[in-house]
Amino acid sequence: MRSLRNIFSLLTLFCCAGTQAQVKFSLATDLSILHNFDGKQKFTVAGQTVIPQWHFDKKTSVYAWFSYHANGKYKSTLMATAKSPSTQPQSFSFTNNSEMRLRQASLGVKKYFIGSYEKLEDFSFYGAAGFGLIIGTASNIFSSIVDTSLYTIQNNVVDGSGDFKRLTLDVIAGFDFPVSYEVFIYTEARLHIPTTNYPNNYLLKNSNAPLLGGINLGIRILFNADP
Repeated sequence: MRSLRNIFSLLTLFCCAGTQAQVKFSLATDLSILHNFDGKQKFTVAGQTVIPQWHFDKKTSVYAWFSYHANGKYKSTLMATAKSPSTQPQSFSFTNNSEMRLRQASLGVKKYFIGSYEKLEDFSFYGAAGFGLIIGTASNIFSSIVDTSLYTIQNNVVDGSGDFKRLTLDVIAGFDFPVSYEVFIYTEARLHIPTTNYPNNYLLKNSNAPLLGGINLGIRILFNADP
């Protein structure tokens, strides 16, 4: 939770800086489709993001976003192998029904390459990059009861539910489209690259997982635009 506290501390700093320097402020929200590209834990889910943004000049902004998604569901076949040669059967397979719930926060810099955050004619194009935090919960339900005193389960996966965290590098590209004064529609693609891989026995894979990408469509409102 220390990473979340650091993010909220930075948000407070940006708010104070915005008040003193008359930095422009936007608030955006969107619907997203998120896909996990990890081969062992693939799923696609819908979710929502809330994104406060501070515009320091026409081309440069700082963003912070928070997102949540529906539970991702995936299925796998695991193998249990006997620890002793005298145990029968020596091995057997079973089905593992899994779910993953993800909540995300990210803080970064947004740069407009075409147009600006307040352009009212035609579209604007931007890219963004930042650092994020995934707070996840993974759960497994085995189709068979496995006596772990007698058998070793493939990849040391365990039955039940547990939490995990991942720091990420977030890369974003998107378009803004003006709808009316101070109101914009945007669409963007996001890639969340994990930079940590702390072991967790509730995950089928820990290295570079979850590897997430998403498509988002939303609305942004500029609150203190120049008259």
